[in-house]
Amino acid sequence: MRTIKKIFNLKIVLCAFIMTSSIISYAQEVEVKNNNFIRVYDLKGKKIIKGKVVRVSDTLLKLKSNGKITSINFNNIGYIKTKRSAGHNILIGSAIGTATGAIFGAATDPYAWFADTTDQAAFLGGIYGAMTGAAVGGITVLLKKSKVFIINGNESNWLMFIETIKE
Repeated sequence: MRTIKKIFNLKIVLCAFIMTSSIISYAQEVEVKNNNFIRVYDLKGKKIIKGKVVRVSDTLLKLKSNGKITSINFNNIGYIKTKRSAGHNILIGSAIGTATGAIFGAATDPYAWFADTTDQAAFLGGIYGAMTGAAVGGITVLLKKSKVFIINGNESNWLMFIETIKE
């Protein structure tokens, strides 16, 4: 009696394994290794979502944004832009410059900044640092090599995107 139960359980497990493996091979998902950050726009040019690529299949794009994974059908995609926007570089540069300038202003002689107190020197250092950081961030925009993939719901354009993103 026990061997019959074991054989029956083994058949169920084997059947479940075969059915699961056939579903997985049918999906043909490509797991992306480098998790590129992309911005996805709809057919009207409005940004749908931005995030890191998790997986790409023949019909779906899966992105991770704010801790959630979202699937988008390629028929709804107008175009895809890689990398972050120019404003992101300027914002990060400005934030780093502000912090660095404020620390530098507070650590040096206030009279070197044409200020009366250390607080004023830190404030002026933060302002100068923000301007310098924003300028550096703007220069890095020129060095960024972002790409635009025009999909427009076209399957051949989508397949070309998949081949590019796999690398």
